[in-house]
Amino acid sequence: MATPAPRATTRGAGMPAPRVVDALVVEIGSTTTVVSAFVGLSGEEPGVKPALLAQGVAATSVADGDVTIGVNRARGALEARTGLLAPRAVLATSSAAGGLRMTVHGLTQRMTAMAAREAALGAGAVVKHQTAGKLRAADVGRIDEQRPNLILLAGGVEGGDVETVLHNARVLTKLTSRPIVVYGGNSAVRDEARELLLKAGFAVKVTANVYPAIDELDIVPARAVIHDAFEEHITHAPGMNRISEIVTGKILPTPGAVLIAAERLAEDLGDLMVIDVGGATTDVHSITDGSPDINAIQTEPQPHSKRTVEGDLGTFVSAQHVADLMPPAERPDPLPPALPATEAEVQAARALTRVCAVTGVQRHAGHIVQLYTPTGRQTVARGRDLTACRWVIGTGGALTRLPGGLELLEGTRSPTQAGGERLLPPCDARCALDSDYIFATCGVLLSRFAPARVVELMRSSLGLP
Repeated sequence: MATPAPRATTRGAGMPAPRVVDALVVEIGSTTTVVSAFVGLSGEEPGVKPALLAQGVAATSVADGDVTIGVNRARGALEARTGLLAPRAVLATSSAAGGLRMTVHGLTQRMTAMAAREAALGAGAVVKHQTAGKLRAADVGRIDEQRPNLILLAGGVEGGDVETVLHNARVLTKLTSRPIVVYGGNSAVRDEARELLLKAGFAVKVTANVYPAIDELDIVPARAVIHDAFEEHITHAPGMNRISEIVTGKILPTPGAVLIAAERLAEDLGDLMVIDVGGATTDVHSITDGSPDINAIQTEPQPHSKRTVEGDLGTFVSAQHVADLMPPAERPDPLPPALPATEAEVQAARALTRVCAVTGVQRHAGHIVQLYTPTGRQTVARGRDLTACRWVIGTGGALTRLPGGLELLEGTRSPTQAGGERLLPPCDARCALDSDYIFATCGVLLSRFAPARVVELMRSSLGLP
């Protein structure tokens, strides 16, 4: 880290030496920046268990043109509680500077375009535009309008169509902007597409075909490449270009870090769902392969790890839209501020959070459909099967800092054990809160420390032994 050296040289005679901690994790949000200090992760201090030492919070300063202003203020708030700290590693997650903005392009809506979208969302992106089939001239303008950080170009199963993905590569060269392009299409024309884009001035990352065969998704390699491309982009983003001065390890998009943490926790607890209600969006992450009974009638391939983001469900930026989803008698008036303070504001924010959580999970979940065929009625499943999820976990400020978060989580489950047309978690799924609000930080800690020790942090935050 670049900042400890100046701190050390200004330490006066007789002042205590900085305390060594295993990691500082910087979480740079759109409005606030949090710096968290962790101990007991390296195993170098006998008897010290993995623990969150303390956190410091400050306003995010990306809009001021320098993210380090907010980071240093948050660290100052942290060290006002702990004394000076000397971290072995400094890691970061970010959803500032617009987060990870992507457009995705594939051959068919229900196959390669869907796979590309799953890969982008799983990496923590906000998908601003999606197309299927050949790009048209009008799409060039739409993509430029969205100012994506990354473009994911897919299309064609292995041994299948090559014309569409090559056509789309040529069309992308007409963009005014030059975002990073991740190629995840038919490998038969990978080099040709890459050469087209390189000659046009694009940086190109190559990954495995996200839809290599019919009904087969392979999105994990693409997620890793997207994370690397995001890290490269974020160090040059306006206001974020000094981030490399304060970070010595990984930088991940915050939603992607939450999914990584959820995946590792699921290895310990079993199938689970994580809900994150924010001021602008609601993210739902699920780690499950579903139940055997539903798999037998499933019509759409599903990834083991899935994220959906609802851009119209939030407690502040999207509050008016959420209120419009409520019965008139239950709508908060006035709407609460970003940081509710009075009892009335807290209750209004809680009402909005309940609608965001329930609606977000309803949209994330798949459903049972009755089809009428020439041979009679057929029952099939479409979308995400959550019926095998044994845990429903809440993270994010709204669920973990407002009162009654567990009760709000319980309202997202199926009302009965048998379930219904919507494939929700069962009524007896256990609910828990990320009380320390550290799931995103744990996702990036997994890139540096032993998974078992990071899981200890998550279990402690959930109140589990």
